[in-house]
Amino acid sequence: MTLVDPEIRKKLTRARAAMLIDQPFFGSLALRLNLKVMPQHMVEWFLNQSLRPTLAVDGKNIWYHEPFIQNLDSELVKSAVAHEVGHCVFDHTSRRNGRDPRAWNIAGDYVINDMLKDAGFRLGEGWLYNPKYKGWSTDQIYASFPSGKGPGLGQDPQDNVLDGEPGDQVQLENDWKIATIQAANAAKAEGKLPGSLQRFVDDITAPKNDWKERLCHFITEKAKDDYNWLRPNRRYLSAGIFLPSLYSETMECLVVVTDDSGSIGSDILSCFSAETAAARDASRPKKTIVISCDARVNHVEELEPDDEFHVENHGGGGTDFRPPFKWLEDRGIRPSCLVYLTDMYGTFPDEAPEYPVLWCSINNVEAPWGETIHIEV
Repeated sequence: MTLVDPEIRKKLTRARAAMLIDQPFFGSLALRLNLKVMPQHMVEWFLNQSLRPTLAVDGKNIWYHEPFIQNLDSELVKSAVAHEVGHCVFDHTSRRNGRDPRAWNIAGDYVINDMLKDAGFRLGEGWLYNPKYKGWSTDQIYASFPSGKGPGLGQDPQDNVLDGEPGDQVQLENDWKIATIQAANAAKAEGKLPGSLQRFVDDITAPKNDWKERLCHFITEKAKDDYNWLRPNRRYLSAGIFLPSLYSETMECLVVVTDDSGSIGSDILSCFSAETAAARDASRPKKTIVISCDARVNHVEELEPDDEFHVENHGGGGTDFRPPFKWLEDRGIRPSCLVYLTDMYGTFPDEAPEYPVLWCSINNVEAPWGETIHIEV
């Protein structure tokens, strides 16, 4: 049985109460999380994973290790609680999608601590903060780590992010989004919403572009039925009437490239595969080439019209966008269009090819050339 020290619990409840006054955005959201002392079996599990038993959050509860809270002053307790709120606000408990848990947590800590520092919280000694990551998303920071394992393998997350129950994730994510907007509006009404938080709330409430429609349009517009005046309609020629004929400009070759660097989650890969397959069916290319690439081309599959289309991960290294274009050039292949799914962090070719390219970005980053759409699932 886990014993609860009432004085340590008071430190946490007082921290939440204080934040309701001086940091109402974080204070109101902190009340959504139950305070639970970390049971011994959880402590031992973290130790066995070489993780410090400090705090853990799962979107519903904050699990706290009493010795950790005992060693924090009142200001750092507020910072620590606000940090756990940050994991929920940024959906870190539901968006890991198979990525390395430790590296994902480290990336999230950098994002949250940057937000806390901007909001006026004090950060503890050794807490993960680096000004170079200012403005970066968790996905972008994770993708920048060597092999997705965290910088230098020598840093530890300051807390632990637990995966919630699978069946609860969608509802929990929606609940936190609504609560975040409500908390931001309430704090703003009091004049206590930091500018950095306002920009974040504006981003999550902005209408999302319909990337699926844009992806389909990009592919299908390259192969469309059209009227051709150079090919008169023979049906009416005998009557002396000159009308255009309707012809189908079948797409010769569609190329689809996926980033194998490990930054593309299974949910995004699955959704992208399904939407691209639908657009391929509509455009009827004579050939489809599917290329998987990280820093090199790892896998190539050439499909005939009746072959089933799907994409999957074949690599896991760094990112270089040049190899697929070089592979096509070396074989004299000039596709009707090329679609590239990526996190946008890699080396681009110096010049755009002569065929249309659509970059499907999982981040809010624009490619230096071609057309960019932002994928969200």
